[in-house]
Amino acid sequence: MDWSVIITVCAAAAAAVAVQRMWKLKKDVYDFADALERNLDAVIEGREPDETGGMEDSLLGRVNEKLHRVNHILEQKEQETARNREQMKELISDISHQTKTPIANQKIYLEILKSRCLPEDVGEFIGKLEHQTDKLDFLFQSMVKMSRLETGVIQIKKEEADLMDTIGRAVSAIVPAAERKNIRLSLETRGDASSGRRLSHDRKWTEEAVYNLLDNGVKYTSEGGSVAICVAWGEIFTEIHVRDTGKGIALERQAQIFTRFYREPEVHDQDGVGIGLYLTRKIAELQGGYVEVRSEAGKGADFCICLPNA
Repeated sequence: MDWSVIITVCAAAAAAVAVQRMWKLKKDVYDFADALERNLDAVIEGREPDETGGMEDSLLGRVNEKLHRVNHILEQKEQETARNREQMKELISDISHQTKTPIANQKIYLEILKSRCLPEDVGEFIGKLEHQTDKLDFLFQSMVKMSRLETGVIQIKKEEADLMDTIGRAVSAIVPAAERKNIRLSLETRGDASSGRRLSHDRKWTEEAVYNLLDNGVKYTSEGGSVAICVAWGEIFTEIHVRDTGKGIALERQAQIFTRFYREPEVHDQDGVGIGLYLTRKIAELQGGYVEVRSEAGKGADFCICLPNA
């Protein structure tokens, strides 16, 4: 027998076995990857991972066991989060109810005292007490609004409506404060408003967001200044600009002004609690939009709420 033929046959057989093993290994790897991907998708979607291989002493079995444990932990966390959210809703509702009545009573008693003939110094103290009561009322209302938005107690409800009507209500609410400081208000529009100025938005909360920007503009603009509202209709976003001639914001602080309770050092002596801009950002984000600011110290500020057209 020719040994070269035998060697060739053996080599061919060994090669065939090796190819078969490689093919099987490759198939096992692909099967494992497919099974792992299915189980990961199940965990991501909140479903139970596939039991296949769950009881086997194999790599897939061990991975499935870990995925089951991870899924169980995530379910427990989700349930705990839901319970905490419900507790927070109840707490917010309780705080809102418990503070509304005492503050309302305080205001009534102060009105009664103001109607009486009192010494001048007593009247001055009553005026200051009334001012502090109004600040306390504003603080509680702002915190309740913020908490309700964050915990989902209040849901954003977008509907097709005239955006200019929404902005008009916000402007009307700020007119008295602007008149007290002799600040000129103006309103203009830019771009294509062929859609009839209608936009899908939450009218109540968008009005709140615009009012917060106007309130900031009037509050931090010196007497005799101006606050301009400009609505720019774009292809993708509609922009609501509020420009003032106030003190402006330094560049290094512009990232902080939209956080909760942040107030710039030089305005701590003025009324405010640092919630308005945070609420505005939150309202815009919950509608799929965003808020930005362009400003320089001493040169006023341009705040912009961008809401998606679609």
